[in-house]
Amino acid sequence: MAILFGCSMPERSGLAQDADAPPLDTGAVTAALHPRTCRALLEARHVTFTFTPPVAEGDCGIALPVRLRSVAIDGNDIAFGAEPVLDCRMAVRLADWIGNVVEPLARHHLGSGLAAIETGPGYVCRKRNNAATGKLSEHAKGNAVDIAAFAVRDGRRIAVRPEDRPPLPVTTFLAAVRSTACGYFLTVLGPGADASHAEHLHLDLAPRGETGFRICE
Repeated sequence: MAILFGCSMPERSGLAQDADAPPLDTGAVTAALHPRTCRALLEARHVTFTFTPPVAEGDCGIALPVRLRSVAIDGNDIAFGAEPVLDCRMAVRLADWIGNVVEPLARHHLGSGLAAIETGPGYVCRKRNNAATGKLSEHAKGNAVDIAAFAVRDGRRIAVRPEDRPPLPVTTFLAAVRSTACGYFLTVLGPGADASHAEHLHLDLAPRGETGFRICE
């Protein structure tokens, strides 16, 4: 696995290169937000959500979990099909990335905005890669989300692992989505990284040391 301080992908659009991520305070990633602060941050990003009870399941847990339902961009709702449960900080970061980058990239490359994002459940109490032993997954902290596909408003489904020989607009959209994710999240894994991530894009905010170096693969 390549561990990088930056992320470079073979294909980047000009739009993707210009989409700078807002600063991420890696030292505060594990600190729980106050519910009022969480609500204000998510409502400012036009996120529809509900608070869920704090999670405490053995070594797994989330102090302030939220269930994401949709995010509105320019008045259009983008649904989260699986309504993932995430730590509030991860939910805010995901909403920023979708609103600032993914939705504009879809319009630019695909000619249509997003209708929905197919995700996993977010929180799952398990080890990394579903192994029986080893380190706890960031999913077990609500600090990670998996994305399998993007549903476009014109009816298309853009899988993270596309069909053979996908059209060029799909290829460039997926490459730009993946490369910009490297600026918003601390871990980005997808098809080609390993067998566990062959069908989806894994995004998390796992803090790593004082520098907050990134894994982008």
